[in-house]
Amino acid sequence: PTALDSSPADRLKAGHDALARGGWEEARICFESSLKDAESPDAFEGLGMACWWLEDYATGIDARERAYRLFRQSGDARAAARVAIWLSNDYADFRGETAVANGWIQRAERLLDGLPPSPEHALLCYQKAHVALMGQRDPIAARRLSQEAAAIARSVGPTDMEMLGVALEGLAMVTEGEVAEGMSRLDEATAAATAGELTDPVMIGTACCYLIRACEQVHDYDRAAQWCERVRDFCRRWKFTHLFSACRIQYASLLTLRGEWEEAEREIEALRRHVERVQPRVVPIAMI
Repeated sequence: PTALDSSPADRLKAGHDALARGGWEEARICFESSLKDAESPDAFEGLGMACWWLEDYATGIDARERAYRLFRQSGDARAAARVAIWLSNDYADFRGETAVANGWIQRAERLLDGLPPSPEHALLCYQKAHVALMGQRDPIAARRLSQEAAAIARSVGPTDMEMLGVALEGLAMVTEGEVAEGMSRLDEATAAATAGELTDPVMIGTACCYLIRACEQVHDYDRAAQWCERVRDFCRRWKFTHLFSACRIQYASLLTLRGEWEEAEREIEALRRHVERVQPRVVPIAMI
């Protein structure tokens, strides 16, 4: 029998197994099948992640909002906060609705207030650091919050979150002008990401993206050249086509400066098709 012939719980497990190995479409099918028989917040959360990878953001946001409501109904504040943090990211990145994104961050913060330190606390600090640097252009706040995220993750896990905090701290330092020390942190995080020490492909990809952004920011083309192939291998392995929706612009610029004209042209054309399809608000930026 296949996973789809089994119980909803077995299909839920099959969906999570598929996510762990990058089988996004298989994961989606398993979660949707599980939900037909029994709605559960875990299945909706898993479906939201599968749709995120498949770039079906409308379905993914709906699934996450339903997961959030069910986690709240069950009294699982940590899980509800985790989903709220992801929804904040979704509304900021894919809809450009920063007020709604802020609302979800505030919900997560209130839900976690008073609870023992957890991975969700680290994720919240990281998301706030990311917004501080990318949205508010405040590297000082971003550095403080990313250090806090890494410190929490060191005590309660996961290692992926710790290294992502280190990577974002490095980018904040580079932005502040502490280039050598910041780049050193980015090298460390990207080495861990591409060597298989980390397991979460979202965090791996984001750490790589921060490194490329920093290299383009300070024109460190030699460092970028040393890392580019590893980042490309990662993207191919995980079918992470939207890793560069934001930093792919910097990546194409680096390829051009390295003289890799054909590859740069392919990246630019792929970026144009991608943003027109799933992030049309980014088109004016991407095509500058």
